[in-house]
Order: sequence, then structure tokens, then C-alpha cells
Amino acid sequence: MERIDLEDNPARGRIVFPGNPWPAGHAIEEFAWTGRIDENGNLWFDLHLRSARYVAEGDVESAVAADDWSSPEVWRNYGSCTLSSTYWGEDDGTGFLAATPGNPFHLKELTPQRLTADPLPLIEIDQLEYLAFNIYLLGHDSVADQEVVFTRRPDGSHDIAWRGRIALTYVDDAEFRHRFEARIVAPLEYIRYPASLSLEEAHDHLQAVVDAPEFFSTGLVDGQPAWVPNR
Repeated sequence: MERIDLEDNPARGRIVFPGNPWPAGHAIEEFAWTGRIDENGNLWFDLHLRSARYVAEGDVESAVAADDWSSPEVWRNYGSCTLSSTYWGEDDGTGFLAATPGNPFHLKELTPQRLTADPLPLIEIDQLEYLAFNIYLLGHDSVADQEVVFTRRPDGSHDIAWRGRIALTYVDDAEFRHRFEARIVAPLEYIRYPASLSLEEAHDHLQAVVDAPEFFSTGLVDGQPAWVPNR
């Protein structure tokens, strides 16, 4: 992965689309890392990212571009990027499978942990409708072959290195010929769990999928039960 400089905005990060008109990438204005435990006890991580407006990095002189990806005018028309497993509703994105019962995600360890989603090649073209994340980039496009690496920092937050491949399906191009790379520093905000669980059951589910259940207390997030990190 190419190095992305976070010095200008360490609390959020940057996202780069190699080959687009802004080689230094774009600031990230919104980012959320959240978790949820499903009915089967699996832990999923959702990520939500919204970039600053593309032109916030400075306007680029328009020239004859080889394609939409390298055209400043095309990028300006679409404003900014949203890459998310939650923004368009949970039914439209699964996020990353982070842990299964007995195979926990290690919040205490400093060793980087890698998760993946939607490896290429896709078996069927219909899989484009059921990807783990959605993206608005140059219109409503598609993202696959994703990898995210979480590395714990001394303050308990994590350095997040996230990358994947993009197909400009808004213009009927189903080839994943483009890339994104993002670097973010962020904490895990909460882990939601099914409301049907008792507190004891919810705790059993939590300790089966994270190595540090003592880091969390019960709470509510948007009216739904959740494990919230102790502050």
C-alpha cells in the first residue's frame, strides 16, 4: 500500500484514488467504525467514510482526459465520495466479518489484524448487487476486493489501513480497474447486539468474539442495546 500522509488531519485521515486528478488524495470529513453481533453470534465491523469535496484539495486545470477517471471536470460534477456499509441501510451492506464465536478479534494486541471482503473475481455478475459495501464516487459505483488492517495504538484507538478496487458501474463498466487506499486513526465506537438477548446472554456473546469484554459497558445507541467502550 502506498504511504498516505496523515499529518494534516490525524483524527480523520485521507483517501487516495490512484490515477485521479488529485494524487495526494482527499481529506476524510466523516468516519465511523462500529460493530454488531448478529443472531448467530458473529461479530461484523461496519465502516462509514465520507470524503471532503474533491475540489477542496485545489482546483485542477482541465485538459483533454483519456477517460472519466482522469478528468477533473467529471470528478467535480460528483462532489465527494461516500464509502459505507451503513449509509444506505444495513440491508444493503454486510461490512467485514471480524470474528466468530471462539475466534475473537483481539482489541488488546498490537499485532495488525487483517479482514477481507468480496475477493475478485466475482463468480456471478449478480454479486454486484450484494457487495459488503456501497460507494458513491462518480455516481453510484461498486467496490470489491477489499482489505482492512487494524493496528492498535497506545491510546487504544487503531490505525486503519483500508483498500479495495472500484468499478464505475454507474456508467455500466463492471471491470474493477480502479483502486482506493485510505488511512484513518479512529476508535471502535460501539458494538450493537440483538435486543432479544438477556444481559447475561449478550455478555456471553461479547466475550466469545472479543478478547477484552471488560473494555465495554452496556448502553443504548439510537435506542438499540449496545456494548459501549468504557471512557
